[in-house]
Amino acid sequence: MDGLPVNMNKRTILYLLTAVVLIAATYMVFTSPSIIPPLSPELSDAERENILQSYRIFYFHVPLAWVSYLAFFLVFVASIRYLQTSHITWDVLAASSAEIGAVFCALNLVSGMMWAKGAWGIYWDWTPRLTFQLILFLLYVAYVTLRRAMGSESRARSSAVFGIIAFVAVPMSYLSIKLWPPLYHPDLTGEGGGIDSPIIVYTLLINIFAYTLLYLSLLIIRMDNERALAESASSRNP
Repeated sequence: MDGLPVNMNKRTILYLLTAVVLIAATYMVFTSPSIIPPLSPELSDAERENILQSYRIFYFHVPLAWVSYLAFFLVFVASIRYLQTSHITWDVLAASSAEIGAVFCALNLVSGMMWAKGAWGIYWDWTPRLTFQLILFLLYVAYVTLRRAMGSESRARSSAVFGIIAFVAVPMSYLSIKLWPPLYHPDLTGEGGGIDSPIIVYTLLINIFAYTLLYLSLLIIRMDNERALAESASSRNP
């Protein structure tokens, strides 16, 4: 109990820092220049402006993808550690991170669809990049769903095995960008487009930092809830 106030103070600082950085990052998204994609000279001024504004979604899209990868990596590590130690904390960490990662992955998919509609007039195209990201999302939805359907005795170990196997989809999703460049996702670092402006880079990095803090805050809250549920279940079934 003596360490509880210190722990609570650290959490309060984390939550306040998360809120402040998120507000600052969001403000920068709408005040910083848009990421500049390669644009055809045949486009009208209205079409060019519409595409430029649609690229602001990347300030959200990229951090959401990063956090989902981070969350699934923690599921992978926690699953290995659970199989090694059988300590319930690792199982709680894996379960909590998988749920949050699935939410961020879903938001990444939705933000990509919103960008595609604004920039190219379509919501979805079955390119390898989008397909692998959808598979990644569905795998972790399956992880969460199957975990809830299992009995308590076999759930932790089976979930750990699933969490390790499912992680294979993470590098596949990332590498699909390099191996199969999609038609509707041009290279922003090449000629005619770019993210080389310092304010654009800073805005993107601050948003990545902000959403990483948000993930950590949500992870702490979710793990606390998981522990409370586990304690409640054990008290009902001594």
